[in-house]
Amino acid sequence: MDFRRKSSVEGIYFSVLILSITATGIEFEVSINVNPPAVEFGGSVGMNCSTTCPKPTINMEHKAGVNFIRTKGITWYHDYFPSVQKWDLTPACSVKCLDPQPKDVKEYVTVYNREISIAVLPEVLEINRTYRLECIGPRVYPNNKLILTWLRGSEIVQRDSTSEPGLPDEDKRLRNVFNFIASRSDDGQEYTCLAEVDLGSNTTKSITNSSVTLQTYAFMDQPRILDKRPKEVKQEVTLTCEVSNVYPAEKMRVRWFQDGVELNSETTRPNSNTVRITAALTPQESGLMEIVCMADFEKYPSIPSKNTSAFIEVYAFSSPEIQVPTSQEGNLVNITCHVLNVSGDLELRLKKGNDILVNGSSSTGLTISHTVEAQAKLDGQQYICEAELKLQDQSMTSPVIKQQVGTLRVLYAPAKAEIFKAQENWIEGESQNLTCHGQGNPDPQRVWIKDGKMESREILYIPSVQMQHGGLYVCMVKNEHGSKTSSLNATILYKPRDTIMTISVNSKTMSGVPVETTKGDEITISCKSNGRPSPTLEWVNPSNGSNIEIGPSGFLHIPYVTSEHRGIYKCRATNQYGVDEKEVDLRVKGLRWIILVVAVIAAVLLIIALMALYWKYSAHKRGHYNVQNAKPNNNLQIPNGHEHQQNVPLKNLDP
Repeated sequence: MDFRRKSSVEGIYFSVLILSITATGIEFEVSINVNPPAVEFGGSVGMNCSTTCPKPTINMEHKAGVNFIRTKGITWYHDYFPSVQKWDLTPACSVKCLDPQPKDVKEYVTVYNREISIAVLPEVLEINRTYRLECIGPRVYPNNKLILTWLRGSEIVQRDSTSEPGLPDEDKRLRNVFNFIASRSDDGQEYTCLAEVDLGSNTTKSITNSSVTLQTYAFMDQPRILDKRPKEVKQEVTLTCEVSNVYPAEKMRVRWFQDGVELNSETTRPNSNTVRITAALTPQESGLMEIVCMADFEKYPSIPSKNTSAFIEVYAFSSPEIQVPTSQEGNLVNITCHVLNVSGDLELRLKKGNDILVNGSSSTGLTISHTVEAQAKLDGQQYICEAELKLQDQSMTSPVIKQQVGTLRVLYAPAKAEIFKAQENWIEGESQNLTCHGQGNPDPQRVWIKDGKMESREILYIPSVQMQHGGLYVCMVKNEHGSKTSSLNATILYKPRDTIMTISVNSKTMSGVPVETTKGDEITISCKSNGRPSPTLEWVNPSNGSNIEIGPSGFLHIPYVTSEHRGIYKCRATNQYGVDEKEVDLRVKGLRWIILVVAVIAAVLLIIALMALYWKYSAHKRGHYNVQNAKPNNNLQIPNGHEHQQNVPLKNLDP
């Protein structure tokens, strides 16, 4: 080693350091630093070897054929590689420090490229089937530095790596295979394969990635023809085909074909996994007609189409006809049922309800008839003309049945007239609703008759019953074949009214009120009131007088009146519809009243006598007087004028 002493201090320092190293042995550190720690093939990288030895001997070696630029210092070497062209860049650094035994350090440099690929999947994946996503990672050396990760969106679903570093000259790439079952949620889902290199200390560097977006479908069931029943020739029918459990339904195409020709149709989607198609068709010939329903994914040609065919029988069968003539009661009616234009075996039936009246069979056409006597009870009776066509293939469908209904009309007079809600007793003030009812054909006219007046209506409504509404009501129903009547005699029920009282004092009828009586008089009071039903009469007497006779029908008798009989006498009339009252004030003149009258007369006579004395006394004071020795009026409280003082002496001039 060559030490240059620049000063005595430096010399001392180095001497102490050499003695220290010699005394303690060789203790120093050697390290290699690579920047960046992982480099892409063809990229640049710098490597630095440094030591803590103050005066080391450094030797830094690389693989043969590697080009680099070196810079160095006393304790470090720095090699710069402008373009990495070797997979193995493992540098070796050897350092000697006073001791002939060197310290060697190696550092593995990760070299990679960005080549990554995903194995090709089918264009579209069938739901509920298992598939594999295979990712082939880039070339990396050492191999154990590579990590391959499958992401579903941003979610990690599988991570893979290897523990074998491999050889630098062999291209053995890591594969990450992810097996999964396709589902509806995978439709449109992005899966990403991410390649990273391990930098150590739980850190990684992303170097490349590749993604794939999945498309899924479900097509498990065959198309289904909903209606395979026979069709009638020259009659428009609707064909309906449905495909269920399909996804995505909006991408499914369903078509109708007849004899290889596509029919105009309309597609609907009742729910998210069902496609339905309808087509209108008018068969022109009888026989077997083949129809085909085909379903496929037009945008996914790799998915096989599915179809369903059916043979539908087309028949000629006109509707049966029935004739039921209108007849008058008592006549015979001939009911006929017939059918024409039939291709096949036919059975014709004439039915009354569920009962078969006449039955017949034919292969072309047929007419059957039935005779019945017209009766009023048969008016409105329905008869059914029913034709049943037996088809060729009875296992496919039931026979075709057509019906026509005829109604028997019987002309008859009304059998009776009825009044509905008929009650003979009506309550005053309430409403009444009467219905005049009767049956006949033609429908009879309804007429109400009361007090000689006629009114043509079915319902008679009285909003508030009054007395004038009582009497006989006649309901008449009539048509051109006859008439019938029914009657109702209405009685009006009402509460008591017009209550009157007749008062007799000593057999003399009194007209005024109140009634003045004298002690000892005989009084008879009778009470009467109108009402239906007849009201009950009772007396309400405020007195507790004895010797009062109360008889039936509102009769009250007092043979001998006393003062205790005075007061208000009230007659109350009552029935179930109300109450009416009438009252009289009975007053009794007794001894006290006579004394009072005598006292009043005596007082009046006394007043008259006192007035006579007053006038007599006043007459003595009138006359002419002379005033003598009159004094002047000096008193201010005495007025002047013609007035005078009372103490002035007066002289009577005319005694």
